[in-house]
Amino acid sequence: MMKNRVHSGQEALAYLVDCTLATVCKMALRKSRPKGEFERQIAIAQTGIDWMREFGSPMNDSRAEDIERSFGGSVSKWANAYVESIK
Repeated sequence: MMKNRVHSGQEALAYLVDCTLATVCKMALRKSRPKGEFERQIAIAQTGIDWMREFGSPMNDSRAEDIERSFGGSVSKWANAYVESIK
């Protein structure tokens, strides 16, 4: 989702979650990362996905949809798959 296409609260939440997940992905692909900040970003993204689920926000064609479908909604499991891929 692109920032200029946000026209509702649900779309705003989806946009912010997707941006946070992009940060998590970028951090996961680094060999060295600040552990506390990585865990903090994962927790923020998890809260966003939990809210999207709770409020019935659409997750169409997003990282959140992939996490929901392939990792049971767990951002931590999703991030760890990236971490494992660089080992």
